[in-house]
Amino acid sequence: MMRAVLFDLDGVLIETEWETFVFYQQYLKVHYGIDLPNSAFQFKAGRKSADFWRDVLTPDQRKAVDTEKLTEFKREQFNVHPDTYVQKVSGGKELIEALRAHGWKTGLTTQNEERMMQTVLAWLDISLLFDVKLSLKDIEKKKPDPQIYLKAAGILGVNLSQCIVIEDSEDGVNSAKAAGMYCLAIRHSYTPASHLHEADTEVKALQEISPEFIEKIIRQ
Repeated sequence: MMRAVLFDLDGVLIETEWETFVFYQQYLKVHYGIDLPNSAFQFKAGRKSADFWRDVLTPDQRKAVDTEKLTEFKREQFNVHPDTYVQKVSGGKELIEALRAHGWKTGLTTQNEERMMQTVLAWLDISLLFDVKLSLKDIEKKKPDPQIYLKAAGILGVNLSQCIVIEDSEDGVNSAKAAGMYCLAIRHSYTPASHLHEADTEVKALQEISPEFIEKIIRQ
């Protein structure tokens, strides 16, 4: 029977939450003289940009700063220069290779734009290690809707119950569970305790996961 492990990208194979916050922090200081304290990061992790801006900027600051353009500028910089702005999660490539060696199909299911996905995968040297790669252009409904996971399983020809999803966000976990899949969640230090409660299993880091670990937890 075919089985698959489906990976989210941000927060699983790369880190962008803190890096995005620092980018905004530095840009606002240089261009607008706005000091964004490190404590404001609590409003960034795992949240939509519009909600973040609403919570960290005053009404007058939101009038002065075109947050939509700034968000797009950040996205462009991260697309073009992942080596400058994005952090690799150690052990990602090795885990994917090990899973494939143990007979697992592998897939990438990200809501990033296609260009960033391709740029980052090339930078990580893992583009050829996935049997399916889905990005924002491949879906009409974002997570927590299960569409991206249902589509990945369909392309792979793998039964939903034989898919393991590795996620790190509330929407991602809920998307995987809505698709009827087993969800293994990575809990970061900044992740609110309530966000991952629907996950089947939690770990603190990607490095805890191995083919043997996955085999063990799905037998429990």
